[in-house]
Amino acid sequence: MAARRPLSDSPFDTLERTFDLLVTGPRPLALDATPIAGLPERPIPLGELKSRLLHPSTPFEVRDAVVARLVTLAQTEGGRWTVGLAGVLLPGLRRAAWPLVQACPGKTLDIEAETLAALLAAVADCDPNRERLAARLCWLARAGANRLLRAELAERARPGSEPVSAAPPRPWGHPDLVLAKAVRCGVIEAADAELIGATRIGGVDLAEAAEGLGLAYKACHQRRRRAESALVEWLTSEAYPPDEFVEKRAETPCSSGGGRPRYDRPTGR
Repeated sequence: MAARRPLSDSPFDTLERTFDLLVTGPRPLALDATPIAGLPERPIPLGELKSRLLHPSTPFEVRDAVVARLVTLAQTEGGRWTVGLAGVLLPGLRRAAWPLVQACPGKTLDIEAETLAALLAAVADCDPNRERLAARLCWLARAGANRLLRAELAERARPGSEPVSAAPPRPWGHPDLVLAKAVRCGVIEAADAELIGATRIGGVDLAEAAEGLGLAYKACHQRRRRAESALVEWLTSEAYPPDEFVEKRAETPCSSGGGRPRYDRPTGR
């Protein structure tokens, strides 16, 4: 078994540390799994439950039932159950946030904090009985963090008052920068940019994205195809604006990596 990486003081690592405290010791936080078909008829500590849900052999129906029960407890009791739910979903949250952090590594802490804040808002408003609830919550959490990222990328795109040296731009720039620019130019809607970014860059399965948006798979596929067609047409036309931000601009909080914690790509553990 690979050694566990050291935890930092980042929001995600703080959540993981708090979750570990809840699920260890003589009285770990446990969910009564007796009513859930496919699980042992006993209280299951959330640490063990989390491992079961991550195993590929666990059916979606079992995952939905567990997350639905945790959401209900978080909505009605809050406190430790909210932490427990967030800790169970943390691997999915890390995967969802990873491409956003890569687009703006100097804002790792803000992106993680915004992801968790958006998760809490989504939990408060969601229907525990909907299918693919975990995917829906992770999707909404990512969407909240992506709004922060768009603001940072928009700031990064503005020329600074003090000239600094900059590396030559790659063709068309970072994919998330291109999507943000396409939204600003009215080429695609913000929701379509989120869909393309999540499924093409962030590794989110299109079926999960469709569930998160409340769309049928075919409708979601067609929506992405239309948005991508508009994006390609714009990118290859004379209307595509130059990447003005790569010419003499001041370093922004988004481009600065000073003081950020190490952020390894999630392994899905």
